[in-house]
Amino acid sequence: MKASESDHCQSDLVQPVETAASGSPTNRAEPSKTLLVVEDEPLIRNLEVQFLRRQGYTVLQAEGAMEALGLATATVTIHLLITDFLMPEVDGLELTRRFRKVHPKTPVLMVSGSLFLLPAGSELNLDRFEVLEKPFQISELLHKVHSLLDAYAPVPI
Repeated sequence: MKASESDHCQSDLVQPVETAASGSPTNRAEPSKTLLVVEDEPLIRNLEVQFLRRQGYTVLQAEGAMEALGLATATVTIHLLITDFLMPEVDGLELTRRFRKVHPKTPVLMVSGSLFLLPAGSELNLDRFEVLEKPFQISELLHKVHSLLDAYAPVPI
């Protein structure tokens, strides 16, 4: 596949849709909310990060699990982990398990175009955990982020 074809296919996984909420300063997040976005596809990661920053979140980003775990260790409070499922180093489930050793109360949003590969919900044995299937609209991402942040407030360790 040519690079331009790959970029085109990857950009189809996230469908930016401008909503009233996306541009309104009154709907911005509290500046104290820190999110960690882990995605090995730069185009998708950049779209997610840019959108979430425009919403007022502090967004850390990592290309893979090892970089994410380094950020997790160096950051006192992360309010939400947003991770892809399929990544080269370790998958999003293993990242979640390792991340939770450092931030046990932080909710996780697993984003993937391969959710059919995830074990059934009860087999995951993870709480404070939701999934979002690619392709998704940015408004869907924002809704999931808000619902997880509203439902679970992590405490600094």
